[in-house]
Parts: sequence; C-alpha cells; structure tokens
Amino acid sequence: MKTALIYPYIKRSFNGCNPPLSILYLTASLRQAGKEVMVLDVDEDNLSYPAIVDRLVKYEPQLVGIPLFSTELMHAYEFVKLLKAKNNLWQILIGGPHATASPEEVMNIFNCDFVLMGESENSLVRLTNCIERNDRFDSVGGLTFKKNGKVYSNPASDVNQNLDDIPFPARDLLKTAYSKKTYWRIGHRGTTDIMITSRGCPFNCNFCFKVEKKFRFRSPENVLEELITIRSKGIRNVHFMDDLFLVPRTRCIKILKLIKEEKLEITFERNEGVRIIESGSQKMLDLMNKKTTVAMNRNAINLTRKKGLQCYTDILIGYPGETPDTILETEKLLLDTKPTAIKISVMYPFPKTTVYNQAKEQGKLIGDWDIKDTRPWIKLPWAENLDSIYSYSKRIFHNYLLN
Repeated sequence: MKTALIYPYIKRSFNGCNPPLSILYLTASLRQAGKEVMVLDVDEDNLSYPAIVDRLVKYEPQLVGIPLFSTELMHAYEFVKLLKAKNNLWQILIGGPHATASPEEVMNIFNCDFVLMGESENSLVRLTNCIERNDRFDSVGGLTFKKNGKVYSNPASDVNQNLDDIPFPARDLLKTAYSKKTYWRIGHRGTTDIMITSRGCPFNCNFCFKVEKKFRFRSPENVLEELITIRSKGIRNVHFMDDLFLVPRTRCIKILKLIKEEKLEITFERNEGVRIIESGSQKMLDLMNKKTTVAMNRNAINLTRKKGLQCYTDILIGYPGETPDTILETEKLLLDTKPTAIKISVMYPFPKTTVYNQAKEQGKLIGDWDIKDTRPWIKLPWAENLDSIYSYSKRIFHNYLLN
C-alpha cells in the first residue's frame, strides 16, 4: 500500500521556515519497514490545497496522514473536508499534539478514520501493517479508530527508549525544497536545517502540553553522524529544537567537542534547550510551576552575553495571577539585562494543560479551541479584554527596542 504524509500548514514567517521534521521522522520509519511513502510540504512550491489533492490523485495512496496543532484547527478541517470530497476511499489519519490531547474529539469533529497519539514511529508502521493484512487494530498502541460506528481508543504505545535506533529524518524526499532554499532562518545565508537530539521533558510547567514526558536523549556519536549527513549536502546552519539540549551537561559538551574535532564549520542559529526564562516576576514563575528564580533568569542572560553568545528570551504574559505590576517586573528584567532578542507571547492555554483545566473548572476560560479559528484566553480581573493584555506586550517590546 501507499502512504502520503502531508504538512498542510504554511510555516513561513518573517524569521524563517523550518522543514517538517515530524513527518520526515515518520516517513523514515515507514521506509525502513519497506513501505512506500510520499511526503508533501505546502511550503515547497507554495502549494494550494487543490494542488496537493491533485498530486495525491496521481499518487493514489490508501492512507493520508497529517499532523494537527491547536492553532491550525480551521485549516486542517478545510483540508480534510477537501480530501474526503475528492476521494472517500482515502483513509485519513491525524496525529500531532492536538490529536494526542483530544483524540476522540478529533475523531468526531473531523470524521477521520484514525487518530494516533504520542510519538508514532512504531505505531504508524503497525497501523500500515494492519491495513495491508486487514487485521484488527487493537494491537496498535495509541490508536483511536471506529468499529461498527463506535469509537475505540487503544492504550498508549511504548515510546522508543533508545533514540539512536530511530532512522534519521527522510530529508531526501524534500530534495526540491532543500535545493530551492525553502528552509531558512533570519540572519543566515543559505539553508538552515533543524535537528532534535532528545525527546520528552521531565518538568511540569503548568502551561506546557507534552506529547511525551519521559526524557530520553541520543548519543553524541549519533548526533554527529546526522550532522555530517546534513553538512554533506552543503548546509552550514543547524537549529537544535530540543526542549532540553543542555541536559545532561556532559553530553552537550561532548557533542560540541565532536563538532569541533570533525571541523564541520556549522553555525548554530540558536537552541531551544534552556528552560529558565518565562517571566521576570518570582510570583509568576512560582504560579507557572517553573521551579526557577528571577536570579537564575538574570544570571543566564548575563552569562550568555559575557561569553559572546547571542541570547534569545521567550516571555509569557497573561498567565493567571498576572498583574500590571508583575508585567512591569518582567519589563525591568529585560531592560536591565538586554538580551539579544525577545519573543513575547500572550497566554493561550493549550488543551489538557494544567492551566487550561484549572481555568475551565473555575469558569475563567474565555472561548475554546475550535474549527472557526478562535483561541481561548483566561480572564484576568484587571483586563477588560484580550487587547488589554496585548497592549502590555507591545509596550514591553517597544521599550526594549528603544533600550
């Protein structure tokens, strides 16, 4: 059978465009199992949904899979509706974070054939095996499916404990996109690729939804092997997307030493693997369950700048308990420490997170995630509306730039 994995959401923004690493990992596992797979990324040729469907008609897949994010519900719904209208013999599979958080709800709203929860390299291979053999789906971990009009959800699948066993992402199936320099990051010449050297996160920040909590990491030698593969294609820029790239510290240091010894001459645009900074208010850090301090934030920025590294900070405002005074504390920290760049996000509670569940129970959740492209926010006593909170984010950013 043929499988098509589609990334149907535009990733291009003012600061760059990433390759769809998640579906490239799934593709690599399918190919390792001897399956035939096609990958389509909407950013490759600025593809419209009808153009994607036309390619699917020519390819004739039996299974079509897409990832689903809370912020893309409307676009996903439109795309799936188009798929079903074109060919009702295509079996539709939905995975990704939102599907993991609300599998049965996704099944009912999208009227799809399958929903896969969590990390799905192994379970997707098992699913394709079951479809080919016309077997029962009960053995596919993390699968939600319909049988005789009733929805069933299997227990979660076992995650890969040894990440070195997972094949590298199938970047070769997006060769055209890479050759056209589709994937880039602001401030770098040429293509910027992305990598993940670890999975999971053992921490419990109240605003975060984890596809998988158990923390696992790849060996430095395995990481180097993939970097060499990327570098062999002429790519000099790599963006590490790990939640915790710096953990454990000894592994991080060894990776950097191996890169230096191999003389790869790779530039790292940034890494996501530091969990310190979200607010300049100790009250807010405690409410978020960050288990960090403002002093840690300040020290992290100062140390990074002292070593000549660029320092990017992700700031979250509008979390329950936020006040104009706590926002002012965050602004003061940024003006004092002067990080290289800042990103300020207003709190949108993702499904099944602690903050989402608490706000819903307390009647403070305004709106919800749906296919009409609305986003929920949490009512704060001093904020008349969402724009009231956004005005503070704009003020912080304005003052930061002037500083």
